[in-house]
Amino acid sequence: MSKARQLFYDRKVRNDKEVAYYSKFIFNGHFIVFLTIAFGALMLQYSQLLKNLPDNVNYNLIIAVILATLTVTPLRTFMKSADSVFLLNFERDMPAYFKYAVMRSGRLRTLLFIVTGGILVPLYMERTASVTGFICAIVLGVWMIYSGLIMRHLMMMLGITNGYISLLIFLMALSGIYTALEGLPVTIISIILFTISLIYLLNKNAAHRLLNFDYYIDYEHQLNQAQNKLINMFTDVKGMKDKAVRRRYLDILLPRKSHYTEQHMFEYLFVRNFVRSNDSMWIVVRLIVVGCVLMWLVHHYIVGLIIGLFFSYAIIMQASQFYKMQAFSLWPKVWPTPEALVLQGFRKFIHKLSIVTTTVITVCYILIYPSHFYFALILYVMMFFALNSVAAKIEKRMNLLRD
Repeated sequence: MSKARQLFYDRKVRNDKEVAYYSKFIFNGHFIVFLTIAFGALMLQYSQLLKNLPDNVNYNLIIAVILATLTVTPLRTFMKSADSVFLLNFERDMPAYFKYAVMRSGRLRTLLFIVTGGILVPLYMERTASVTGFICAIVLGVWMIYSGLIMRHLMMMLGITNGYISLLIFLMALSGIYTALEGLPVTIISIILFTISLIYLLNKNAAHRLLNFDYYIDYEHQLNQAQNKLINMFTDVKGMKDKAVRRRYLDILLPRKSHYTEQHMFEYLFVRNFVRSNDSMWIVVRLIVVGCVLMWLVHHYIVGLIIGLFFSYAIIMQASQFYKMQAFSLWPKVWPTPEALVLQGFRKFIHKLSIVTTTVITVCYILIYPSHFYFALILYVMMFFALNSVAAKIEKRMNLLRD
């Protein structure tokens, strides 16, 4: 028991230190100011919505879907690829290891669930003033978080696909939370009894099964990659591998083959690797989508402009990390071309990318706030300022490495 606890604790601490290390780069002063402004604007919009709620909308169902979605909790085990070899003799102590994994995953999701529930309380009380129903919904949600984690663990031992596990947990939580919000809190008893029975049957079936280490390792790898991708939207993550995918419909964006000369070869390299990247390209797309959605939600042209400026700047910062990923690889060192052409090619690439992304955000801003379209010019001013700043920093870094 103590060995299992120590092993899990060591891995948890290592992961927490890694997240804390990257968090200091993500949550800097500028980002904290942006989050404060964005959160204040969203809360203001939320309060205005509560005063003018549209009729004929089932708000209890909306609340139930949000809360039920949060009950679907990933099980972080922090298992490594070598565990399938080195933990074989430790398998009898693994149930204690997974117990700590369930407790840790459940605590984090329970905190998020309760905070979200607290935010949704005013919306619920505007339409249905049933304190008992809401309390029962929260109790059931917390129960489903922990029981869902236990069921996920047992089902993974039985080799059941994680997608089916998540769907089952979501449907059970949705049915219980919705009926509780509708004023039938007694229904949560049947859901709780059903989960207890299901856990008992799963435990009986999995009691004599050998632990499928590969299944747990692959699942943890997916969760770790998702965590790194989220962090990589704001700062560079060491050791993160990117996959290349051929997208024929984007070949039109590549420079013409006639331009594939010494002066244009690195521009071609950056553009080609970007449009075929499995992570870098979609990170930029997600930033654009999130930025445009937030501009639409706040319904205030000044706050919307601040959000647009932040996401335009974040995209340029994200693209600047693409330079290190490509310029320090093997091919730029092998090709017999001057080193200055690498930076020149990157300048052309990031200028084109910045103009395209800033234009998309500008068009969204104008469509959302047409009467204040002239403020969109500030987005381009910031873009050129950020581009010059990025180019200067990269050139300075190259000079320091050269020395």
